[in-house]
Amino acid sequence: MKLLLLLMLCIISFPMAFAESTNVGKVYWTQEIVSQNSFADIVIEDDDMNKKEYPNFADKLTIHVWSDSSPDGFDVVAVENGIYTGIFRASVYISDTDSAGVKLYSKNGDVLYAKYVDTTVSGSPMDIVSASVVKIPGQDMTQYLDKIDPQFLQKQNKIPGWIKNNAGWWADGTISESEFIQGIQFLIKDGIIVIPPTAVSAEKSQSVPGWIKNNAGWWADGTISDDQFLKGVQFLIGRGIISIGNTSTQSSDSSFAECNSIISSYDRLNCEREEKRKLEEIQYNNLSDKFQAGPAAFYYPGIGNLGNEFTASQSGQTMLRLRLMVENTGSENLSMMCSKPSICNYDIWNGEKAFKSSTNDFVSGKLNIKPGKSYVFNMMFGPNIGYGGTTFEYDSSKEYFFRVSEPWGSLMIPLNLSLK
Repeated sequence: MKLLLLLMLCIISFPMAFAESTNVGKVYWTQEIVSQNSFADIVIEDDDMNKKEYPNFADKLTIHVWSDSSPDGFDVVAVENGIYTGIFRASVYISDTDSAGVKLYSKNGDVLYAKYVDTTVSGSPMDIVSASVVKIPGQDMTQYLDKIDPQFLQKQNKIPGWIKNNAGWWADGTISESEFIQGIQFLIKDGIIVIPPTAVSAEKSQSVPGWIKNNAGWWADGTISDDQFLKGVQFLIGRGIISIGNTSTQSSDSSFAECNSIISSYDRLNCEREEKRKLEEIQYNNLSDKFQAGPAAFYYPGIGNLGNEFTASQSGQTMLRLRLMVENTGSENLSMMCSKPSICNYDIWNGEKAFKSSTNDFVSGKLNIKPGKSYVFNMMFGPNIGYGGTTFEYDSSKEYFFRVSEPWGSLMIPLNLSLK
């Protein structure tokens, strides 16, 4: 059935793609503004790559990365996020010391570059470049983004992450159809989906067909690409199957529409990030196992969900990304501490050895959470970045736990790791 529905989407997308025989790939940094001493993600989308099929492993591609301070750069391997998806991801650590392994030396204000060579286009291979900028603490980075060649910032469909979350939540019944439609209206108002006025039906539509709801779920989990999903939605809107109505009035009360009205791209990004975090809380509550440690409740949705990933590079280095939500269920402020790898109340434990994080997003080494509030935090375990750190190693014969060792409580969360 899933194969049939995917074929239906392809049929709908075909006339809008004008029957192109090849597809030009995309490469983009997932964030336009990156902080020093943190991992930055790069994504390639190339639907017509020669991809392996089940039961083989996903394909791998090469990306060349460099910065203003490290013009020679180096190559990193991007791994496909599933079998036959055409979506590849790589990570680079933005270092303030030196370049080694996956660490790229970059100063605050540097422009970061990523280049992918598409060999499937007709004629000669095509170099495709994307750029990002390293954050200068306390400064509005808009002027730095404006200095970057616009063609290097247009490779990504500027679809906010919360839109994809909405698609997944609608597919699994967490939110209603009307809430999903509000997200589609945002895409139209923001110019991400372009609908010619003459192509929009004036009739009120029937409910959205079930197959597009399935496609929303597949898009959210990476089975189909942004372009495939957007073309299908564009086709449906253009034929009145989805009625967009008066988007300017229907979206005016939306918090996301308010974010979209902010002129500064830097401030708008912060606004969208805050609204996205609120929506994430709903999904964590619905999809996660809950673990209590004193006044703190930790929510872990498992590998493969909500940004939790476990992969191995071509060199054999394992990379574990954890993205958990913590809720303060007590009556006093909750303080979480992790200032650097050697001074951190959180690590990975396999029964014999502790592994320190390569990076985290604790501000100034601490997270302070008010009673009744929650926060989604990130930790990466991988290469040894120094500061008393360790290299994360995986042994399939052992069990791995996320270990909490705070004065207010301790806990071990089973991670259920497996490399397929």
